[in-house]
Amino acid sequence: MGISWQALGDTVFLVSRDGDRPLLYAPLQGLVLEANDAYVERFRAALGADEDAARAIGLEPETVADLARVPDEVRRTFDPVWPEVFEPTSVTLFLTHKCTLRCVYCYCEGGAGRDIDWPVLERAVRFVLGNAQRLGRDARVAFHGGDVGACWPLFRRAVEFVEAESAAAGVKTSLSIGTNGFYTEEQAAYIAAHIASATVSIDGTPAVHDRSRITPGGGPSLATVLRSLAIFESGGLSYSIRMTVTAESLPALAGSVAYLCENTHARTIRAEPLYARGRATASHLQAPEPEAFVAAYRQARTVAEGYGRRLTYSGARISGSAPAFCSFARPTFGVTPHGDLTCCYEILHPDDPLAAEFFYGHIEPDGSAIVVDEEQVAAIRAGAKTRRQGCAHCFCVYACAGDCAAKTIDSGRGDGESTGRCEITRALVYDMLECALAGQDPTKPTGEAPPVSAVAVGPHLCVERS
Repeated sequence: MGISWQALGDTVFLVSRDGDRPLLYAPLQGLVLEANDAYVERFRAALGADEDAARAIGLEPETVADLARVPDEVRRTFDPVWPEVFEPTSVTLFLTHKCTLRCVYCYCEGGAGRDIDWPVLERAVRFVLGNAQRLGRDARVAFHGGDVGACWPLFRRAVEFVEAESAAAGVKTSLSIGTNGFYTEEQAAYIAAHIASATVSIDGTPAVHDRSRITPGGGPSLATVLRSLAIFESGGLSYSIRMTVTAESLPALAGSVAYLCENTHARTIRAEPLYARGRATASHLQAPEPEAFVAAYRQARTVAEGYGRRLTYSGARISGSAPAFCSFARPTFGVTPHGDLTCCYEILHPDDPLAAEFFYGHIEPDGSAIVVDEEQVAAIRAGAKTRRQGCAHCFCVYACAGDCAAKTIDSGRGDGESTGRCEITRALVYDMLECALAGQDPTKPTGEAPPVSAVAVGPHLCVERS
């Protein structure tokens, strides 16, 4: 993919593709500009405190100093402090390991297993609502699995419990769900009436989706999922779509995105390359090659933009800074069917080889106590910091922050090493920088761009050509 880069200090990077004129990119300040060789040399000198060089390229020395500095507020996000009192106002309840589908690549081998114990669920919900009430905040409750369709009575009981407890506490609570969308009409209508937002897994056309996301009997599922989405839409439920892309399905990616745009109203579609864990390993499925994925993604992104939709990939982001790739290092308050506290949506079984890395406590089976292992939390955060520091040389580090922790640990990637996901992230981030230079907002479809004079790349506005 031809992406090369050089770090000019801690906060400024020189990035190019296939020998093109390089881009100067300062992610913390939201600056990207196209530069010729003379500009680059003066900029280097300016970073070395040469005030004349700074003024020669139209920058005040103070501006250059700001570009070379990591702001204090950013440093604080990189080294978060564990609070004296654990008081989350959101919880993700993994209600069950069971599932209504048998997707051939399922990372947690959904289908067999147990439901969460009611006292555990009750304690988790009351804990979060109590924190929200005391702190004067809204609460959030998310449901995951397995899939809630496989434990429907428990799901309904949980929803109605959250609603009743929220009303009693005077707390505004939003409910969300991660789902396969495989429901009866009555179930879909219930979800539309009670859930505010959803992420729905669909892989594309019937030929693609129904090859991977199958029923326990091996039958197709897409028609039922699309019926659920129509009911969601009529009920006003907001949802996005997540696609898993295998080497086999990659050639159909653009067609699959077109199909989803034509058959759903999802504004955002996320395409993620397969990461082989769980059932995917037994099925001998392969992830797409990075270069092939990027080429297919670009085609599919153009298709999505033609429909006024947005295609995304989790690693491709250019604004702000993060202490970790996702929220796990805070840590996320996730409760598994066994009552373990997990900070990763993919690590749900106590016998998972990565459980020791991501589990940080448990709720007693009778709901009598929430036990947090503070040493483990400290280890989780230290690991996040180490992974981010190991990627300090990369121009994507401030937003990517070392990539997905589970995938990174599972791959055995060492400090400074790259994976296929790294290659994909760099190529697609470079695309976003070029989009910004073209006067378009890289976070929106082409047709929704702001005026060309300035584009939001990060917290500030500054796009120039030289």
